[in-house]
Amino acid sequence: MAEKNFRQYQGAMAFFVKTIGAVACLFFLMRIAGIFSYFNIVFLSNQYNAIFLSVVLTLTFLLIPASKDSPKNRLPWYDLLFIIGSLVGCIYIIANALELAYFGKLSATRVEILLGFIVIIAIMEAVRRSFGWAMNIIVIIFILYTKFGYLIPGSLKVFYFDWSSLCADIYLSGDGIYGSLTNLASGVILSFIVFGAFFTAAGGGKFFMDLALSLTGSMRGGPAKGAILGSAMFGSLSGSPSANVVVTGTITIPMMIRSGFAPYYAAAIETIASTGGGIAPPVMAGIAFVMAQIIGVPYTKIAAIAAFPAILYFVSLYVQVHFQACKKGLKGLPRDQLPSALEVLKKGWEFLIPFGVLIVLMFKMGYPPTLSAVYAIVAVIVVSFFRKEHRITPRRFIDSLERGLHNTLAVANILALAGIILALLTVTGLGPKLSAWLVMVAGGNKILLILYAGIASYILGMGVSWVAAYVLVSTLVAPALMNLGLPVIVTHFFIMYIVLSGGFTPPYCQTAYVAGALAKAHPFKVGFQAMRLGIVAFIVPFIAVFHPALLLIGTPGEIALTFVKTTIGILGLAAGIEGFMWSRMGILQRVLFLSGGGLLIIPSLKSNLVSFVLLAFGVFLQFQSVRNKTVLSSERAGVAGPGGQGSG
Repeated sequence: MAEKNFRQYQGAMAFFVKTIGAVACLFFLMRIAGIFSYFNIVFLSNQYNAIFLSVVLTLTFLLIPASKDSPKNRLPWYDLLFIIGSLVGCIYIIANALELAYFGKLSATRVEILLGFIVIIAIMEAVRRSFGWAMNIIVIIFILYTKFGYLIPGSLKVFYFDWSSLCADIYLSGDGIYGSLTNLASGVILSFIVFGAFFTAAGGGKFFMDLALSLTGSMRGGPAKGAILGSAMFGSLSGSPSANVVVTGTITIPMMIRSGFAPYYAAAIETIASTGGGIAPPVMAGIAFVMAQIIGVPYTKIAAIAAFPAILYFVSLYVQVHFQACKKGLKGLPRDQLPSALEVLKKGWEFLIPFGVLIVLMFKMGYPPTLSAVYAIVAVIVVSFFRKEHRITPRRFIDSLERGLHNTLAVANILALAGIILALLTVTGLGPKLSAWLVMVAGGNKILLILYAGIASYILGMGVSWVAAYVLVSTLVAPALMNLGLPVIVTHFFIMYIVLSGGFTPPYCQTAYVAGALAKAHPFKVGFQAMRLGIVAFIVPFIAVFHPALLLIGTPGEIALTFVKTTIGILGLAAGIEGFMWSRMGILQRVLFLSGGGLLIIPSLKSNLVSFVLLAFGVFLQFQSVRNKTVLSSERAGVAGPGGQGSG
């Protein structure tokens, strides 16, 4: 939820809320940086996560109204009750963290059941305020299945769980609410989102947008191309495609519309560009950190693997926008309306330093992502003093801490809720059971299973945030794909991209709703156009399944060949989708480009040869079409003669 929808307090209450946000965020960063260890202060994992969640829930109920009719400038009584209940439930874990961590509990007392129930309800309400009911309904289904699943006959039957043991698994254990997913939110996700807040406060976001426009603004469809580059650079820091649309779309969408793009098309461009920020290394929003946690692969390796698919994603979008601009005869912005790239770099080159620090620490020196992000924050503060207008003053410092923690609230709440699902999936064994069922339905057919897994991933991810959808789907569907021999990394990238596409695919298409509102265009029209522009998000998962070299699995020769083939195929698809390369296409030419591009996905030499023949024929027809138009124009000019009069 954007900060503009937060409650706006006045006076002492405003100071109190700001103090909580800034002080708590600084406390979390100090713990991430290991400062407390110098004073022999140690926090157990469940203890620290309970502290973090207590702050997150408190700020959620302080800031996010329950509904449109709720008070916007004061705290209602029911939110005060939620805060008190959340604090009591979390403080109990903090106080008993040592016993719970080292000895554990197989059953909960009546008091613990009550406290667990209060915390679960508080988390569900916090998630509802940001994401609606979808995730809560899923959690309720899982709880009911775990409790009453022993009554179900057949393979889905589970052992009997009473409320005491259920509460112990969800509330008291290190695998539930205060487990690995909340630990992700309190560590790596928080640190990177706070880094983004400091970077934006210093002017880094504006620097990237100005640089992107200076490089592309004068080209055909320049504002759209600038939006692609700017959103790609900034989007990975925002942690949310919708938040990225709000930040960058308010600038780019009106510019694209003024340059000649239809409102729905401009909104679709921003939707796909902002979504792509989440798969663009080195930061990749939050989902890559969750993947690293689940599959046990270093984040740096995941970021490196993500490079090729991300390049293909943005190349496809860029080329489609270029073809659309050429087809409509759009021009770029006049140079005098654009900043000079040299001037932009002169005024903001120092903003490249924090990213350099981040990349060197993570990829060269092997620092943990959390610590790398903290050092990158320090780098932002240092370089901000290079120029007076960029300086992180004490006020900006406090505001950045507060904003960083505020931007973490939604994802932290939903990860805590996803922790409940993860705990229940573990005790019921539902993941392997569902995977076995999918394999049985597919009859062992690899292609059918992949299609079923893709459909299941989209359905399970509807109405749920990226990160939560990925956690849910990877737990339920991934085992089925791996049972057929797919590598772990391929399986999880397949799921990540399917989940990614759900954010702009109707009927859910949350990101398209936000962009459509800015462009005053119907969200479904935006969503369907976004599906065309984001075609790579649909096909990359299947390319990776048949060509693992796309994810750097194979020899250098195989990787290079796969990347070249896939790039050619995507260029063909882009031309076929837009119906233009050098001139407008008829039905035959579009079919040639679409089928030629699509056939390159199939891992067969024959299909690849047919693909190249189709694409070559399509290119030849495009050349012929341009040549015929040129000849026709010359003949008309000759017939008209000087002054436009006929010669005969």
